[in-house]
Amino acid sequence: MRIDSRAVHAGREPRSREPLAPPIVQTSVYVYNDLDDYDDAASGRRPGHFYTRNSNENTTWLGAAVADLEGAEAGLTTSSGMSALLVSILALAPKPVPIVAQRDLYGVTLSLLRQDLGPAGYELRLVDADDHGSVARALDGSGLLLLETLTNPLCRVADLAALGELAAARGVPMLVDNTFATPILCRPLELGAAAVVHSLTKFLAGHNDVTAGALAGPEAVVAEARARSVRMGTNLSPFEAWLAHRGLRTLAVRMRAAGAGALAVAQRLASLERVQRVHYPLLEGSPYEAVARRQFDGGGGAMLAFDLAGGRPAVQAMMERLRMVSFAASLGGVETTISHPEVASHRSLSPQERAGLGISGGTVRVSIGIEAAEDIAADFEQAIGG
Repeated sequence: MRIDSRAVHAGREPRSREPLAPPIVQTSVYVYNDLDDYDDAASGRRPGHFYTRNSNENTTWLGAAVADLEGAEAGLTTSSGMSALLVSILALAPKPVPIVAQRDLYGVTLSLLRQDLGPAGYELRLVDADDHGSVARALDGSGLLLLETLTNPLCRVADLAALGELAAARGVPMLVDNTFATPILCRPLELGAAAVVHSLTKFLAGHNDVTAGALAGPEAVVAEARARSVRMGTNLSPFEAWLAHRGLRTLAVRMRAAGAGALAVAQRLASLERVQRVHYPLLEGSPYEAVARRQFDGGGGAMLAFDLAGGRPAVQAMMERLRMVSFAASLGGVETTISHPEVASHRSLSPQERAGLGISGGTVRVSIGIEAAEDIAADFEQAIGG
């Protein structure tokens, strides 16, 4: 099946007389009446669930669905995107090693690398992912390459195939956060990634009503991450897994609708006098257009950003005039939302670091929903003026 169809059916195939929609198995523990049977399930010799911190029908179905869409052997769900990232890093680099990371990663990801993994002995080597020579030099003697398919918030596109070749030549695994692109646009495992992580909270769940994460990759990597997740207690609950799986089934239609809307809104924003720059990979003149068209399947995604003249006061004034678009420090839902990286996603960075990344007080991140693109653009136009 094509990926649009797989998104609807992935993770579970109902048998005769079973419910068509996945049921919620809302339990923390399972009953056994045979010690050998329990021992077989707990040891993994036979399939079975015994305690929800280890596994559950809903989390298993959801993990299998994400793995299917990413073209992976196995999948794992966790309590958040950050916990998925953490157990993935520890699975791929269990001992302290230098981690080569894209300079413009999500702000909380950078904080994790600096404030949590740094004291544990992991060295952080920040690089400009566009400068492949610098990446190659940083990879020498390192143990992990960490990238985002589309960066948060400025939607820069890493050339995963080229960077994956650099990492593979040095025996360094490449871990990719595919949250912004989703497997509808890009499947990093096909481009050399060792594993892929998602904040399921965002586009995969898609309705701003659940916090969850996921990892997809080879069985051995996922098994190592799962063991760490069980010990660290980063498991996802059955109800959240059910919500995320329900949202996942409409992923393809949501992403295609939102992606078309994003390009239209980006073009309209670029025409406004008070908008200094629009960041969207398929916008004419974007330095990432060529790699985005080569790497993405059918669009540039549902995320964009723009720089508003007048800085933070101008952003505040725009927010007060918006009628349909809301400020919400997340993304990926059916509603169009904005966020302000300076006070939200990248608040942990210093003003100098933000400026170095191209993030100013006037930078606005936009998550395009599935409303009519004309309505979204009109709301921004009346709120910004000009």
